[in-house]
Formats: sequence, structure tokens, C-alpha cells
Amino acid sequence: MESSNRKGSGVVQIRDVLRGSAYPDVCSESFIPLSWESCRNWILRQFPAHSGPFTQAEIDEAPRIILLGHSTGGWAMLKVARDLRDKGIPVELTVQLDSVGITDYTVPRNVKRSAIFHARDFLMLLTTKNIRMEDPQQTKLVANIVVKNASHLSITCDPRVKNLVLSTVVGIREDIAKFSRKPFVSASTP
Repeated sequence: MESSNRKGSGVVQIRDVLRGSAYPDVCSESFIPLSWESCRNWILRQFPAHSGPFTQAEIDEAPRIILLGHSTGGWAMLKVARDLRDKGIPVELTVQLDSVGITDYTVPRNVKRSAIFHARDFLMLLTTKNIRMEDPQQTKLVANIVVKNASHLSITCDPRVKNLVLSTVVGIREDIAKFSRKPFVSASTP
């Protein structure tokens, strides 16, 4: 269980890039996996505060969400995505990095795109190798990559992870510009 601020973590490095001046329209935060509820609550604070389901207008005006999780953070990130699904909130992208957990193999239907990266090291028997989509019509698997020569910790620094997240941010910005929508939030669990 690493801290949510370990500078050697690629997840934290991506968070820090998204906090930089090139991304003034992005809110980015990281959480330890055991505090997945804090992550969910942080995201929900970006939405209107009321009971009941969100209207389509509220969803259209709400921030776009990207979730990134490493190790048990992969499990925590999908738990957050499932809670958001239950509130009718869409997730643009989930990324699992050498994910470890019992319930981290099914990506909920509110996720538009999902990716999983695996390392081949001593933990490979514990990590999730195959994920399934709750609804393949709603969720597209955009990457299922075995990262050669990566360890459980070093996998977070694979440049393809950063490129996937940042290219998704760029794509969302383009959509926002077309449809005049609000910016988005990014949460990660190293």
C-alpha cells in the first residue's frame, strides 16, 4: 500500500501533469485504495448536491471522469465506477495497472472505454489478467497490454499509460469545445 503522493509512482506523476498549467480545466486527485469512498465522495462533490437521480441536463453539464488504479487501486477504481453507475454517472475511461482484487474483473456499463496493463513478475498469479465488460455495447476495451520487463511497481511508469490518459483528456477537450460542456475530473489510486 503505497501513499497517494509517492513521487516514483507513474500514477502520481500523471496526476501532477494534469495539475500543471497545460491543464487548467482539469481537477486531478489521488487516493490510497483503502479510501475509495473518499475518492467517490470527492467526485460526487463535483455534481449537483441533491437526492435522487441526476437529470440528463445535469450529466451533460457535469465534469468528465477518468479513473486510474494501480494494484489494489484497480479494485478500488472499479468500485468507484460501480457506485457512479448506480447514480447514473458516466465514466470516460478506466485504466487498471497490474490490478489486484476480488471484484476487479468486471467493468461496469457506465464506463465508455477501459484499459488494462499487466506485468509479468512474482505477483502475476494475484493480478487480474482478463477483464470483462458488464455491457460490451456500452464499454470498449481500448488496451489489454502485457508490459514486457515491467514489475508490479514499474508498470505505472509505462509511457503508454500516460499517453492513453493524456490523449483521452485531449479528446474530451475537443468534445467539450464542440458541445460547450464543462471540464472534467481525474482521480487515481496508486
